[in-house]
Amino acid sequence: PALLVHPSLPGDRVAAPGSEFMTIPLDDPVPPAGSLQFSTPTYSVAENGTSVTITVTRSGGSYGAASVDYATSNGTATAGSDYIAASGTINFADGDAVSKTFNVAISNDATYEGDETVNLVLSNVNGASLAAPASAVLTITEDDPVPPAGSLQFSASTYSVAENGTSVTITVTRTGGSYGAASVDYASSNGTATAGSDYIAASGTLHFADGDAVSKTFNLAIANDATYEGDETVNLVLSNVNGASLAAPASAVLTIT
Repeated sequence: PALLVHPSLPGDRVAAPGSEFMTIPLDDPVPPAGSLQFSTPTYSVAENGTSVTITVTRSGGSYGAASVDYATSNGTATAGSDYIAASGTINFADGDAVSKTFNVAISNDATYEGDETVNLVLSNVNGASLAAPASAVLTITEDDPVPPAGSLQFSASTYSVAENGTSVTITVTRTGGSYGAASVDYASSNGTATAGSDYIAASGTLHFADGDAVSKTFNLAIANDATYEGDETVNLVLSNVNGASLAAPASAVLTIT
């Protein structure tokens, strides 16, 4: 008698009438389920773009249903002010190898912050394997102009101090902008006054933090003596500016009266 396939059992289980069921193993391998991953490790969107589409691919097979979770997290960008946090699950049906997408909404502002990043990650895969890139970086490119860094200079081209004064304060200002850190070197040199006998030589570096437009100062100590020499001068100079421009007056004269 012919073998009969039992209608309620898998196709590889058959039985002859009046006999026990027997199993005939299938000789075909299970098709591959494939792997899930981002389409690229890097994505980019302009800050004035409304959103960016992120793509997840299924490659190397499509047997069986599969799913994977996705989520965003802060890199240098901040959720709520630079972008809208996104998370969820992407599903692939059995035999489905069509790429899936999700969107990350972008928040535009008028404040210059430079390019900023958002971290993207895939996790909790089911029905397939997780392959690289399972994480990616979204760069939000800045569309606002770079603010001015400003200029550094002496507050005046001339200063004055009495010979019997103990010291004089010299002021350096930052004007026209304060974006980024900035620094400048200062130094004194002999005019008609002599370092060591009329004043104490001074040199160093003044630092301005990002956003800092508060004037900085340094002191020059004055040496008093009992010998008449008339008014004498000390030369002051700024040099080696970084993070800003050097503007006039970049040199000044201190008169010891």
